[in-house]
Amino acid sequence: MNSAEDTPVAPEELAARFQAGCQSSFALLVGRFEGRILNYLFQFTRNRHDAEDLTQETFLKVYRNIHGYNSIYAFSPWLFTIAKRTALNHLRSAARSPLDPLEDAGVDDEDPAVLLERKDLELSIWKVARTLKPNQYEALWLRYGEGFSIEETARVMNNNRIHVKVLLHRARAAGWPRNSGSPRHSKMNSCSNPGP
Repeated sequence: MNSAEDTPVAPEELAARFQAGCQSSFALLVGRFEGRILNYLFQFTRNRHDAEDLTQETFLKVYRNIHGYNSIYAFSPWLFTIAKRTALNHLRSAARSPLDPLEDAGVDDEDPAVLLERKDLELSIWKVARTLKPNQYEALWLRYGEGFSIEETARVMNNNRIHVKVLLHRARAAGWPRNSGSPRHSKMNSCSNPGP
C-alpha cells in the first residue's frame, strides 16, 4: 500500500483543484468541513435549523466565490470567515443577538431527552464561555473548539494576533478553565447530532 494514497488531500489542494474545475473536489471540501461549519454557526444562532440553512448558504457562497480564495493561505480560516459573515448578516436581518437563548417553540419541556440535553449544556464548559463577551467567546471557540492557531483565529475574526491573545487572556481571567480548552473539545457539547 502506498503511503501517498493513505494521506488525505490537504484542503488547500482540494480548493485549488476546484478552482481548476474539479467538481468532486468541492464535494470533498463540503464533506470534510460541513459538520465543523454547522457547529460553528450553531454557536451564533443557537438554533439547529438556522445553522443548517446558514451552513448550506456558506457552501453556496464558497462555490460561487472560490476564485477569491488565495491558496497561499490556509483554506479553513477563509471558509470560517465566510461562515461568520453569513451568520452575522443573518442575525442582523433577523434583529437578534448572537447569544439569544434557544428558541424552540415546538419543544416539549417535559421530554427527557430535552431535559438531559439541557442539563448537559448547563454543565458544559462552553456554558461558562457563553457568559463571556461575544468576541471572547468567539476567540475561545475558534482557538480551542476548532483548533485554529492564533494567526488563523485572528484572520477569521478580522483582528491581529495580539488582540486575539488579549481576548483569550481576558476570557481565562474571567473564569474560563485554562486546561479545559483543547482542540476538538467542543464536539461534546455542540449542537445535537451535528452531521455526518
